[in-house]
Amino acid sequence: MSSNDFYARPIDLKRFWRQFRKRIWMVVAATVVGAILGLLIYVIYSNVMSGNTVYQIRNDYYITFNHEEFPNGVDYYNAYTWDGILRDDPIVNKALEVDSGITKAQILESVKGEILGDYRILTVVVTGTDKELVQKISDAYKTALPAFADIIDMIKTIEVWTDADIEVYDAYTREPNAAFLGGLIGLLVSLFAVHLYGIFDDAIYTERDWALRYPKIPYLGKRDTDEYNVNRSHLLQYDGNYIELASDQFRYDLDEFDRMRKADGVILKLKPGKDNTDEMDKVVYTLLKQDVKIVGVME
Repeated sequence: MSSNDFYARPIDLKRFWRQFRKRIWMVVAATVVGAILGLLIYVIYSNVMSGNTVYQIRNDYYITFNHEEFPNGVDYYNAYTWDGILRDDPIVNKALEVDSGITKAQILESVKGEILGDYRILTVVVTGTDKELVQKISDAYKTALPAFADIIDMIKTIEVWTDADIEVYDAYTREPNAAFLGGLIGLLVSLFAVHLYGIFDDAIYTERDWALRYPKIPYLGKRDTDEYNVNRSHLLQYDGNYIELASDQFRYDLDEFDRMRKADGVILKLKPGKDNTDEMDKVVYTLLKQDVKIVGVME
């Protein structure tokens, strides 16, 4: 037996694949658990640790332009200019008249404008952490914005197109990213752990493992395969009186030792990948000490 050679064995991809296949459930479990933990940590942080809940209302307004007198008016009232106009004095002052419970600073901090496609559809977005204040500003603009059309010749009318409800808003939601990152960390850590465990795993997985550990006992192959039949015919008497013995079937029994000594030999049964190398060492050592002939091993 050459234990030094066994522990100094070269990289064997077949052995590595069998080790990995045996423990792949650990990798899957660690990946799933990592994804769940990543999501939970993010949710707890974003909803508990990151501050107040953010609310938002997005109302669409339909703009009718005075194309007859101002054919180029559309070019002026674009997405960029509307975002500034919504915070200019004419509209802001009108909103303050509608609701005296809000301030100019609150409006400037909360309101922005968007035109996502059709130049006639203006989206007014009101955002803030005070739910009641967000609703007040949004309602004030329902009056202030249509009134703005009365003082601008380029625009005929501005009408509320969609009246949306207030909703919870998180501009930085990253649930999928958090779950992915957690799963990736779980995957990498588990792969490293499986590989590290495999380095110290002295279980027998392949014929090379057996040959390195027990070079004097031939590996016959998997039972009832062509490899096994050919090896047994070449190395042994095919119809000989052989006793098959697994490490977990071994017993210290004098009568059994006598029976094995009278037989043509013992064929050990190996369970690849099972960490029973110490047991197998004990069986091999004991049988040789009892003058029992070990003629081969099979899976």
